[in-house]
Amino acid sequence: MKKISRKEYVSMYGPTTGDRVRLGDTDLILEVEHDCTTYGEEIKFGGGKTIRDGMSQTNSPSSYELDLVLTNALIVDYTGIYKADIGIKDGKIAGIGKAGNKDMQDGVDNNLCVGPATEALAAEGLIVTAGGIDTHIHFISPQQIPTAFASGVTTMIGGGTGPADGTNATTITPGRANLKSMLRAAEEYAMNLGFLAKGNVSYEPSLRDQIEAGAIGFKIHEDWGSTPAAIHHCLNVADEYDVQVAIHTDTLNEAGCVEDTLEAIAGRTIHTFHTEGAGGGHAPDVIKMAGEFNILPASTNPTIPFTKNTEAEHMDMLMVCHHLDKSIKEDVQFADSRIRPQTIAAEDQLHDMGIFSITSSDSQAMGRVGEVITRTWQTADKNKKEFGRLKEEKGDNDNFRIKRYISKYTINPAIAHGISDYVGSVEVGKYADLVLWSPAFFGIKPNMIIKGGFIALSQMGDANASIPTPQPVYYREMFGHHGKNKFDTNITFVSQAAYKAGIKEELGLDRVVLPVKNCRNITKKDLKFNDVTAHIDVNPETYKVKVDGKEVTSKAADELSLAQLYNLF
Repeated sequence: MKKISRKEYVSMYGPTTGDRVRLGDTDLILEVEHDCTTYGEEIKFGGGKTIRDGMSQTNSPSSYELDLVLTNALIVDYTGIYKADIGIKDGKIAGIGKAGNKDMQDGVDNNLCVGPATEALAAEGLIVTAGGIDTHIHFISPQQIPTAFASGVTTMIGGGTGPADGTNATTITPGRANLKSMLRAAEEYAMNLGFLAKGNVSYEPSLRDQIEAGAIGFKIHEDWGSTPAAIHHCLNVADEYDVQVAIHTDTLNEAGCVEDTLEAIAGRTIHTFHTEGAGGGHAPDVIKMAGEFNILPASTNPTIPFTKNTEAEHMDMLMVCHHLDKSIKEDVQFADSRIRPQTIAAEDQLHDMGIFSITSSDSQAMGRVGEVITRTWQTADKNKKEFGRLKEEKGDNDNFRIKRYISKYTINPAIAHGISDYVGSVEVGKYADLVLWSPAFFGIKPNMIIKGGFIALSQMGDANASIPTPQPVYYREMFGHHGKNKFDTNITFVSQAAYKAGIKEELGLDRVVLPVKNCRNITKKDLKFNDVTAHIDVNPETYKVKVDGKEVTSKAADELSLAQLYNLF
C-alpha cells in the first residue's frame, strides 16, 4: 500500500489520531484521541474520489442506507474528541464510525451504509459539535431565534409572551392561554423550543394547570416574589409531574436569606440561574448555592468572561431589565447590591473548577442571545491563559478543559431539563442537530447548521454567481428552513402530562412534539465534566469568595480571543 506523509493525509482527509488543532485564535489546543476510519479505506466525495457506485457506495438500496453522510468529521463532544464518519437517517444520528460499502471495504459499520439514496457532505478539516442549548431565554422578540440559530444554538428554553414588562424581566409564560399562544407561535421557527410556566404560586392546582397546558417546567423569579412558600409548593408539583424548576432567587432577601431558600428547596433538584448574582439572587452570597449537590448551577453570559468593562455596563442593563428608575434611591441601591466585582471575578474560576455547570444567555434581559457559545470559549481561553493547564489534562493538549466547556452548553442543559435522550450530544439515536465549524472560526462563526438531519443554515455566496463561494458570503436560510421541512426537523418540548393528553392534536401542532423526562431524579453528579461540589463562603463585607477555605478570584481581562479579529462591530 502506498504511504503518504501526515501533512498530505491531513490535507485530504483532515486530522487523524495524535494531530493537534487550535480552536480559533485561542490558546486551546485539542488532540485527536482516535480515528474510526480504516486507513486506506477512507471515503470521500468528488472527482476521482471514492463515493461511487461499486466502490464506497453500494449499488443496491436497503433499509440501512443513510440519508446523509458527513465524511471524516472531527467530533468535539463530551463523549470524546475523535475522527469519524457521521451517518444520518430519518433526522437522527444513525451511526458514528466507518461509513461506506461493506461489500467492498473493510471495517464498515453495519449502520453506516452509503447507498443510492445517500447524500454526501465533506466534513474533512471541519469540527462537528452538537447544537447548543440555551436554557435562559426571555422570549421578548422572535428575532432572537434566528440570531441564536446563526451562532450554533439549536434549542431554546425559557418563557415570555413578547415585549411585556413581565417578559422583559422574567423568563415566564404564565397560564394556559399564554402557553397555547406560544406553543402555536413556535410552529414558525427552525429551533427546538420549550416554555417555562410561572412558579411563583403557592396554590398547587394553579401550578398543575400550567404543566398540563404544555409547559416543560417552572421559573421562580424574584420580581414575582421568590418566597419560601412559592419555592416549596412549586417543587412539590415539579416532583409530581417530573419537570424542572429554574429559580432567580431573592436579591433583597425580603422573604429570607440564601439559607432560607436552601431550606425551602429541602435537598430537591433545582436549576439556579445566574448563580453568581449579578443577574439576580440573594445578595451578596447566592453563589454559595453552586457548591450544593442538588443545585444545577448556571451562569448567564453578561458576566462571563470577567473583563475590564463588565462592571460598568451592568448598571444600565439592570435598570432597564427590571423596570427600575435611576431617580429612585431604593432602585439604585437594589442595582448596586447585585453588581459585585469580587463574585464576578470568582465566577470564571468556578467554571474552570467544574463547580459552575451550565452557560446560558439571559436574552435581551442583560444577556446576548447570540454569544453563549462564544463567551463560553472565551472564558475557557481566559482561564487557560491565567491559570494554565488543568491538573486533569493528559498529554500535550487541552482535551479535558475542552470537554468541560463544551458540556456547559450542550449535554448539561439537556440533562437539566429532561431532553438529553433527544439532543445535547453527538450520539447515535439522537436528533441530528449538528454544527459544522472551520477550526479557525470555531466558537464564533459556524460554517453550517444541520437541523434534524437537513441543512437549515449555511454561509453562502452570491446566488447569481457561477459557484457557491463568491462574495458577499453571509448566513442564508437553506431548504431545511422552509416549507413543511421545518415541521419535521424541529421539536416542541412539552410535559409528559400534556404529551399524554394529546396536546399536539388539541392545539393543531404540526411540529415534532416530545415530552421532557427524568428531571427530578438527577443531581449535580449527573452533569458531565462539571459535577464538583464544594463548600463556598462569601465575606459579607469584602464579598471575597472562598472555596473549601481557599480564596478564588480572577483578573479582569483587557483583551479576549474570538473578538474584534472576527467582527467589524
